[in-house]
Amino acid sequence: MSIEGIDGCGKSTHARLLARWLRARGYKVVVTDEPTNGPIGRIIKRILRGELKVPVAAEALLFAADRLHHLDKLILPAMQTGKIVITERYTYSSFAYQSARGLNLQWIAKINEKALKPDLAVLIDVPAEVGFRRIRGVRELDTFERDLKLQRKVRVNYLKVSKKGGAKILNGNRPAKEVQAKLRKLVEAVL
Repeated sequence: MSIEGIDGCGKSTHARLLARWLRARGYKVVVTDEPTNGPIGRIIKRILRGELKVPVAAEALLFAADRLHHLDKLILPAMQTGKIVITERYTYSSFAYQSARGLNLQWIAKINEKALKPDLAVLIDVPAEVGFRRIRGVRELDTFERDLKLQRKVRVNYLKVSKKGGAKILNGNRPAKEVQAKLRKLVEAVL
């Protein structure tokens, strides 16, 4: 399953809580995220920190390549051994972020067509200002996280692609316990 949303929406918190809940019920769980810490993901992280500059299309290709590497090296092997995989970010993130930066959605879909469709994709939706308040001062922000205008566009795009693509949308402005309870119900429906 993938947990999606703008920076500061609560993806990490909810992935961790969900994994703990699933493990308590006897499931084996792997929690992962994108960009990964693999060779391609490390390049992407350098771009996000502003250390490297590449065209937006090249960045999108790197995200797609990192995703396929992620799928091959971690996600599929974990699934083949019966584990539940929870990834913070997956294809919806590419659609939301790269289209917000001017790329065509059909092209983004094409370069991600080899990515496995998750059994469940959940968007934790919060306004960009809320996400920014949550992460500001907690960690050093990357170039995407610092750009409130971009985060607003990304949120709009997330909502559009989630509705079109069948991702479930949860209101991330609600108390964490309430959001987690709704997330668990969605997961129970696909287990």
